[in-house]
Amino acid sequence: MTEPANPGPELPRRRFNWDMLAALMAVFVGMCALGVSVYTARLQRQQIEAQTWPYLQLWRSNAERRYNLSNRGIGPAQVRDMRVFVDGNEVESWGEAFAKLTGRALECSRSSFISRRVLAANEDATMIEFCNDIDFAAFDAAAGRVQREFCYCSVLGDCWQLSERAANEEDALRSVDRCPLGTAGRFR
Repeated sequence: MTEPANPGPELPRRRFNWDMLAALMAVFVGMCALGVSVYTARLQRQQIEAQTWPYLQLWRSNAERRYNLSNRGIGPAQVRDMRVFVDGNEVESWGEAFAKLTGRALECSRSSFISRRVLAANEDATMIEFCNDIDFAAFDAAAGRVQREFCYCSVLGDCWQLSERAANEEDALRSVDRCPLGTAGRFR
């Protein structure tokens, strides 16, 4: 009988490494937990942004002879800057705006300083209130020549610009990095 050929030294049999499998599973579970944490934090940030979102609107009251700014959002609005333009030129006061619009001095009005003011949710602020119908009618008739621009932020620091100078409706309210843009307006 012939002897079988010697295949050489016997190789150690490779055993399954359970420790390596456990380590890989721990890394996988850790990565999943990290992903869930990041996603949850993102959702919480979006929820907080929604709960602090300010939304400014401009309107006028013919009965009360006034022009107003309102925060119709659900969070406070930090109004950082207000600018007023007549025929494209920036003015420094309602009196100057009225004179440019009508060619005469404003007889009687009350106005509020809007810049650097915080408007709570659903709060209204009167920008200008006229004491008589004549001044209100004169201003109102030329109001199409007046453009107002506001830069405001939420308590989280997200900022927007509301502008009647925008070329289209999409740009009338736009998100901005910060306020004021460029330099602060002269309107006081």
